[in-house]
Order: sequence, then structure tokens, then C-alpha cells
Amino acid sequence: MPVPLLLAMAEAGFRESDRARIDSFRTAHDPQHILVPAHVTFVFPHPPTDEAAARAHIAAIAGRTPAIDFVLRDAAAVADPLHPGTTHLYLLPAEGEAAMRALHAALYSSPLAAALRRDIPFQPHLTIGAFSDIDAARQAAESWTMEGLAIAGRIAALSVCRFDGRVLERLENCPLTGLPAA
Repeated sequence: MPVPLLLAMAEAGFRESDRARIDSFRTAHDPQHILVPAHVTFVFPHPPTDEAAARAHIAAIAGRTPAIDFVLRDAAAVADPLHPGTTHLYLLPAEGEAAMRALHAALYSSPLAAALRRDIPFQPHLTIGAFSDIDAARQAAESWTMEGLAIAGRIAALSVCRFDGRVLERLENCPLTGLPAA
């Protein structure tokens, strides 16, 4: 049985029409749509050395971080460095990207510093598809972008989860309750 991994992700709030569009595409092109809703991963799955400390740390960072408003304006086909032969379709934020990067960096301070994957640079994104054919992924990205991509969303909480490879178990919801910078 695989060791359960700890992660922190954020489900994004969208207008209903945008949510339906994303969910429809994910149903057709993302095998993980059954496991998890559209989300941004901030702490990638890792075996925790001290789960209680990691969970407390994530909750503390969330409590100091204001909700993040963002706009997805680009789509990209990105080769999966961990699964050769798989290309993911990402929706990428323009507005809100800096705040997402800052949250990611804050989360990977102690006690999660050792879990940071330095070999894979962090790119805030919403994964909406997985393709074995890179050309199909590129065509899908072009289709999303040519339609004038501008999907506004909001991240209001982090979910701390445990994942065993088959089941995603939500352990805790950590609202982003920090005050915006003046």
C-alpha cells in the first residue's frame, strides 16, 4: 500500500458559466476530474515528516494571507516532467500570479522547506487536461486562447489533503483571512 502523501490545494471560485466550461472540458480530457475539482496546488504531494506541524503551518500561513483574486488569460501545453509522454493543459493566471507565487513561497518555509521540489519550478496553474499527444494538447491550448481567455476567479481557502494514489482525503479547510496590504 502506498504511503499517504500530504498536499495543500485551493479550489478556485468561478462564475457558474466559467465553472461549467472548465468542468466540461476536464470531464472530457482530465482523468483526475473524478478525484478532485479544478484547483491550484500550492504544496505538492510529499510524505510528511511531521503531519501535525505541517498542517499547523499551512493553517497559520492561510490565516495571514488575504484571499487571492486572479484572472486566467493564457493556456499552455506543458510536458509532465514526472510522467514522460504526458502533456498537461494548463490555464495560467495573469492577474493574481504574484500573490499565488508569494503564497507558495510562504508555505514552503519551515517545516515544509525540505519538501520543496527545486527541480520543478513553480508555475501557478489550473490543470484542465492530460494528453498523450502533444499536438492535441497544443491545439487545445490554442483553442482556449483564441477564444479570448479571461476567466476571473478567487482563492479563498486552502484544503490540506492526504492522497494515497487513489483517494483524496480532505483533512482541513484553512480560510485565507489575512488583511490585504494597504
